[in-house]
Amino acid sequence: MRKYSIQCLVFFSLVSFNIKSGHAQVTEKEYTNIEEALKEPDKVLRLNLENQKNHDYFKVLPKFKNLEYLNLRNTDLDVVPEEILILKHLRTLDMGHNNFSLLPKNFSSLKNLQELYLDEDKNFNLFEGFEILSQLKHLKVLHLENDGIKELPGNIGKLSHLEKLYLSENDLKTIPIEIKGLKNLNYLDVYHNPIIAPLNIIKTYQGGFKIRF
Repeated sequence: MRKYSIQCLVFFSLVSFNIKSGHAQVTEKEYTNIEEALKEPDKVLRLNLENQKNHDYFKVLPKFKNLEYLNLRNTDLDVVPEEILILKHLRTLDMGHNNFSLLPKNFSSLKNLQELYLDEDKNFNLFEGFEILSQLKHLKVLHLENDGIKELPGNIGKLSHLEKLYLSENDLKTIPIEIKGLKNLNYLDVYHNPIIAPLNIIKTYQGGFKIRF
């Protein structure tokens, strides 16, 4: 009986139960300490280094070869660390609230990336960035909130794989016609922008498309 109780305790530390859906959901552990994560790097799927200004950890990032989620928010990044490009299983990358302006040209090597946070990156070069991001065919969600954006470059239409685009808290007055190239887009957030005619955007899409303005 005692052995059974221990097994149950371990099980519930790894699995949460969703009462509404009636299904068990596995919640992966999120590491916030590099030293702890390095004890078993192959088992680390989520690594949160938000607000950490010491960049010495960059050199050990390749050790987390199975990493799926990486948070580098507010870490004073002037350049995107090349080490993250080795993380081939990365699905979500948060690099918001940093200082870099360009993505590495080989950023497209993150072929499994699905969600990217570039919000509050005031120096980010959108045109150059869109050219590189257009090569990430699995990228579905892009965050560009509060980036001080006054105008979107026309090459945004190359991001045809996007399903959700977040542009709230910027200075946009218009949305370029090239956004029609985003054939898979089903959600657009342009809340808190001085957009003159947001209804013209809606006419571009049909079905379950949603817009927040």
